[in-house]
Amino acid sequence: MVKRKGLSSLVNLVCIIVLFFVLQAVSKTSRSMNDLLIQIGYSIIMATSLNLACGYLGELPLGHAGFMSVGAYTAAVLTAKFLPQGFAFYPLSLLAGGLMAALFAFIVGVPALRLKGDYLAIVTLGFGEIIRVLINTVFSPLTDGGKGLFGIPIYAGFTDTFIITVLCVCALYMLIRSRHGRATIAIRENAIAAEASGVHVSNYKIRMFVISAFFAGIAGGIYAHQLGVLTAAKFDFNRSIDYLVMVVFGGMGSLTGSIFAGTALTVVQYLMASLVEYRQLAYAVLLIIMMIFRPKGIFGRWEFSMTRLLARFIPAFGAEPKNAAELAKDVILPDTPDYEIPKGQHVLRTTHLGIRFGGLQAADSVDLKLDQGEIVGLIGPNGAGKTTVFNMLTGVYKPTDGDIKLLGKSIVGKTSHDITNAGIARTFQNIRLFRSMTVLENIEVAFQTRMHYTMLDALLRTPAYARAERGARARALEILSVFGMQDMADQPADSLPYGQQRRLEICRALAASPKLLLLDEPAAGMNPTETRDLMDTIRIIRDKFGVTILLIEHDMKLVMGICERIYVLNYGSVIAEGTPDEIRSNPEVITAYLGQNNPVNAGA
Repeated sequence: MVKRKGLSSLVNLVCIIVLFFVLQAVSKTSRSMNDLLIQIGYSIIMATSLNLACGYLGELPLGHAGFMSVGAYTAAVLTAKFLPQGFAFYPLSLLAGGLMAALFAFIVGVPALRLKGDYLAIVTLGFGEIIRVLINTVFSPLTDGGKGLFGIPIYAGFTDTFIITVLCVCALYMLIRSRHGRATIAIRENAIAAEASGVHVSNYKIRMFVISAFFAGIAGGIYAHQLGVLTAAKFDFNRSIDYLVMVVFGGMGSLTGSIFAGTALTVVQYLMASLVEYRQLAYAVLLIIMMIFRPKGIFGRWEFSMTRLLARFIPAFGAEPKNAAELAKDVILPDTPDYEIPKGQHVLRTTHLGIRFGGLQAADSVDLKLDQGEIVGLIGPNGAGKTTVFNMLTGVYKPTDGDIKLLGKSIVGKTSHDITNAGIARTFQNIRLFRSMTVLENIEVAFQTRMHYTMLDALLRTPAYARAERGARARALEILSVFGMQDMADQPADSLPYGQQRRLEICRALAASPKLLLLDEPAAGMNPTETRDLMDTIRIIRDKFGVTILLIEHDMKLVMGICERIYVLNYGSVIAEGTPDEIRSNPEVITAYLGQNNPVNAGA
């Protein structure tokens, strides 16, 4: 595998070098062609960086040009007024511009990204307009206000712009192809499931938004040092829309698409330079056409891969090991926590647990006890509060009454990802998979906090990154093998049959290395044969992984056949607790839920 990746990297490098010499020859044909190639360079950086926030994270910033302006003015002020003249200081000014844009993004993103809805779009739209006003007023002693900042050294040339563009795109590509990228895409696909898999959702939203702005700041610095003069009016809302159109046109979630669209639409702008008043109309028409006929963009979420290309000519080149044993050499496996149950404590203990939604008491005085290795059922009529209890146990809802102790420690008030990392994992009543990701990637997301290489390791592809990624794949394949799904590892999750999707969700929950596994209607939608197989699988999970299991299920044959104890909820309160035989014959349970003629009561 290392040799294959090494060959792929070598071919990539050769292609980049060839492209460089071809474009360099083109740039020397005329000054206008040189300027066009520089514009293409910073447009690609802007489009790919915006795609990180839009396509991969799933947010919608509408003021990306504002971060570009911050980077442009920071870099320009430094080189024009403070740093000595000389190209050697140009990279330093670009880095400063990127960092300043990242700082502003952090200030904007912290309050906006912690809220749900379209707040980021509204806030960034306002930021893009406000920053232009600040440049012309508050910061005018540095920026020379509305008259424009002149005297900026013309440092940007084709060679340095090409190198910077390649480095920026490669950095984004490496980032996306790492545990950090998987976490980001998981948030886009389903933030609740990502949080339940141990991903710190708000942290990652802020982190990726800041990184997106950092690259926009670098692009702004290139822009400033190409023109030699800056005015705030150049960074208006229309400029932000230009880059958003590039992302949509190329494909939200495809760096390849952003590179193509950044190139193509910049050329269109160049050709329409004398028709500025019609350019926005052309963009609007183009956007409408794309939304009607190709809403996912030209490339959708497809990404170019040299490995895949070489595999078409050398089939063995693209083959990845499907056996955990093949991978388990020189690896760093994801951490497996060593849970300790304090003497006299339960794995889970709830006391007087309750929650109110306004005037509605959804759960009241729910007392549960689960010990090591038990399989316990939680049953009751629809609307009895079963999933509400699960949501309280996993931090989705904060209880208004009572306490929850996991391994003797209270977890009330903790976030979902903290509770997952403390030892509780869950599945959902309605399947929540990361559907655009492969089966293997779905499971690897749950290793997020069990892997410890840094972003720098991911960018540089260090040995620590390679060993950790191989270890994650080996562990994921090991979990899949328990379900006989290892041959499906590289299939898209949404292509699996319903029953296999249910199993994949269980696999992902197990990958979080839980002490307590919550299964919310795992047999829903399964036929009798699949349900019998599931019963065997649940026992195997308990024995092989050493977990305690609490399950919600309406299939009484499964519940009575596998659970050692059962709790019965009705109107948010526990009305009975006991063994299957005791529950089967309990008059209150029969009246409230089972019914006298239920098949599980036959002969009772």
